[in-house]
Amino acid sequence: MKKIVCLFIGVFTCVQLFAQGVGFKSISLKEALEQAKAQGKMVFVDCYTTWCGPCKMMAEQVFPQKEAGDFFNTHFVNVKFDMEKGEGKELSTRFKIRAYPTFLLLEPDGTERYRIVGGGELEEFIERVSRGLQEKNSLPVLDKEYTTGKMSKRRMLDLVMTLQDAYDADRLKVVADELVKRLTFNEKVSTPYWVIYEDNSLSPLTSDNFSFLLKNKAAFEKNVGEMKVNQKIASAYSGMLYGYVAGFAKKEDVARLDVMKQQLDEYDLPDKTYLQTKLALAYARCNEDIDRMISILEKEICNLPQGELWTLATSLDFIKKNGNKAQWGQVATLGDQFVEAAKEEDLKGYLRSYFSSFKKLASIGVYWEDLTLEQALKKAESGKRMVFVDCYTTWCGPCKYMTSNVFPQEVVGDYFNSNFVCLKIDMEKGEGPELVKRYGIRAFPTFLILRPDGSVYHKLLGSGEADAFLKRVQEGMKEENSTGYLDRLYEEGNRDKAFLSRYIQSLLSIYEESKAKDVSNVLLGLLDESEKVDSSYWFVFESPALTKKGTDQFKYLIDHREEFIQSLGKQKVDDKLYAVYYNQLSYILKGYDKKSTVEEVVNMKNEIRPFKLEKRKELSACIDIAEAYMKKDLKRLYTCCKKGFKLFHDDEAMNIAFPVLKYLKTERLQEDELQKLVLVLEANIKDESLRKYISSNM
Repeated sequence: MKKIVCLFIGVFTCVQLFAQGVGFKSISLKEALEQAKAQGKMVFVDCYTTWCGPCKMMAEQVFPQKEAGDFFNTHFVNVKFDMEKGEGKELSTRFKIRAYPTFLLLEPDGTERYRIVGGGELEEFIERVSRGLQEKNSLPVLDKEYTTGKMSKRRMLDLVMTLQDAYDADRLKVVADELVKRLTFNEKVSTPYWVIYEDNSLSPLTSDNFSFLLKNKAAFEKNVGEMKVNQKIASAYSGMLYGYVAGFAKKEDVARLDVMKQQLDEYDLPDKTYLQTKLALAYARCNEDIDRMISILEKEICNLPQGELWTLATSLDFIKKNGNKAQWGQVATLGDQFVEAAKEEDLKGYLRSYFSSFKKLASIGVYWEDLTLEQALKKAESGKRMVFVDCYTTWCGPCKYMTSNVFPQEVVGDYFNSNFVCLKIDMEKGEGPELVKRYGIRAFPTFLILRPDGSVYHKLLGSGEADAFLKRVQEGMKEENSTGYLDRLYEEGNRDKAFLSRYIQSLLSIYEESKAKDVSNVLLGLLDESEKVDSSYWFVFESPALTKKGTDQFKYLIDHREEFIQSLGKQKVDDKLYAVYYNQLSYILKGYDKKSTVEEVVNMKNEIRPFKLEKRKELSACIDIAEAYMKKDLKRLYTCCKKGFKLFHDDEAMNIAFPVLKYLKTERLQEDELQKLVLVLEANIKDESLRKYISSNM
């Protein structure tokens, strides 16, 4: 008797389809029982789960058939319950459901008459249900007879079949063994008792029942039919060989393979060629000969039965731990052949997913999954990992550097592939723009480490060399350093000064400037005057994002300049003041700052005069250039540049001079005058590549 039973969580996601066949009603069990009583019927209950493959097969292929509807709708009020949701949870406990699918035949009073575990083809399944409709075949009735000790052999066979349907393996073996001892030779080889020898749990390859079957094969063939007998024998060998191929058998059991080889040579069985292939795989697996297993499958892949593709594919699982990169690569390539050999799209999908793990292992460098973020999160959840997302754009130079120089490195790939499900997502295409909004991405490249629920565990920005980048990621994987952990502590009300300092610096590192500003205001509000000018909190005032012209922090820095100098030294304070003015002037000339006025720029000279900065001449030259630029006074701008460029070095050349030169070129300054300015500027530039860059663009 063939059964399809799902005992363990598989890789299948099931969608229950309600077709024209069996009319399953969306009502409670109580309502179903009431309707059954009123209609003089029984209740048929389909106990399923969403992940169960055989449940899906019954829902999609068996129950929608007209013949199924004709039978079940006539005899039953039909209901189905997901055993992991709603009322199904309570029913699972109440009826002790342990395998899926399980089908219950209930009396109108709610008592169980019959149970069928496992699905099957419609005709066979209806036969099993029809047996259950007969009260004499119910377990309570049969048990009562059995306890008398006077049960006939025919009724014991009924009990065996009922226990088979209920999948009560322990009781089934006891009753079946007792029955076999009572049978005569002719009864054993007769058709009615064939169910005992056909059942793989009662007649495994190493059992007395199977030995009896082999010894009396001709007698069984005469009564039962040659095809059925040969199919049973082939099935027994196939099941036993799978145990070897999957690694369940011990090395000392290899001797049993020699016996099977002799028997296989002796009998003309269906799928004999495949069984011999499986035998060869079993020998190779027992000897842990990975190369031999791969070689056999490469040669025989096209000859494998469709029903065995998944089981043989997953038998290669041990290679993940015992193989090397070359072998993982071979298995990955073999996986493509498995996918091509599969006929059903669902099976192709399962195989692609399974062999992707070998592609990841074989990868030199980071293995990027071809998944959506939602799919990656689900995969991460099942593998108890996190998702690493490279948020890039096609025009981003540092993004290209990471793709070309860092992620392909083996040491990086080994770490990332073993710890993450890795994705590359263009932030300007597909789901990228939505992710930009969802995760507040403001610069590229941004790297996200996401929990399986999609929340941020850690965020990193910017490129770097492999060793340094790997170290940053590894440090971020420590919970106390992760941005997600720091966010949570702050939201929970942590206002410890040391924590706030660490949190602000973390926010600045990922360009969360707005939030960093808010948190820095909280921190400054907790500090007394002596603490504010202390070196421990200088990072707030030193940060270009937090302390720029017009901010409260900059005003405080100006008002308490002397205290800062006493605490930190004049050089550090002067450098910061210079940077504030210099950055603003640079933003004006680059076109980033369109709010500043000419008057504000002119007033800068008066503001910086009391500071007596070391680079006050350079800064004054920048102010003059910016003033002339804003007034669109080309003649004065040329004069200021000619004078100021003599003071500029590499940084000023790139951020002040170069934008002005581009502007003058646009405004059609005479070529000879433009080149004179370039020559003046180049005289003080030390970086040869910068000198060439400016020259080539002018």
